[in-house]
Amino acid sequence: MDTTPRAYRSPRRQAQAEQTRAAIVRAAAQLFADRGYAGTTMQAIADEAGVAVESVYKAGSKAQLLRRAHDEAVAGDDRPVALLDRDELRAALAVDDQRALIRAFAGAVADRARTLSPISRAYVQAAGADPAINASWEELESQRLADQRRLVEAIAALGPLRPGLTVDRGATLIWTLHNHQSGWLVTHHLGWDDEQVADWITDTLTALLLPSP
Repeated sequence: MDTTPRAYRSPRRQAQAEQTRAAIVRAAAQLFADRGYAGTTMQAIADEAGVAVESVYKAGSKAQLLRRAHDEAVAGDDRPVALLDRDELRAALAVDDQRALIRAFAGAVADRARTLSPISRAYVQAAGADPAINASWEELESQRLADQRRLVEAIAALGPLRPGLTVDRGATLIWTLHNHQSGWLVTHHLGWDDEQVADWITDTLTALLLPSP
């Protein structure tokens, strides 16, 4: 008979721990957006989340909290599911008309520009001073480029792209033009709402990728 004591895990306690962790990540995201990476301390995150600073350290290092804040701004949570594999993006990519697909995609991602751009700015600032964070940022940018390629592939599968445009070239164009800086300009500098951002994404993708009507 196995007499090895087994660890007891309370579902209620686990749920409380997850709620605390989520509150810490939300607080970190807000402070990174408002103060930047260097201006955000672990104590400030604890104060913002309403928890002890020891709880913040248990949730992860400052760099790990930055990555989690970024991931949640991109996808809405920290589940290990790629952006384009999320239900709303899968539905957009399943649309069977090029222009309708672009419109559906734009509508699904427009709100992310507002939450993601300030976190990304903090990430870039931190990357300039920390090689490990810089490597993490480069990984995120590589993933973003891969996501753009999947988008262009889906559009190209429904009809021709602009004359002379390849999938790789189209993905690179979007990757370089639709970035955190342009997202910051339209949402924070110009103050556009989600509908205006969706229109901007639709117009630019259509002009960059598709033949003239």
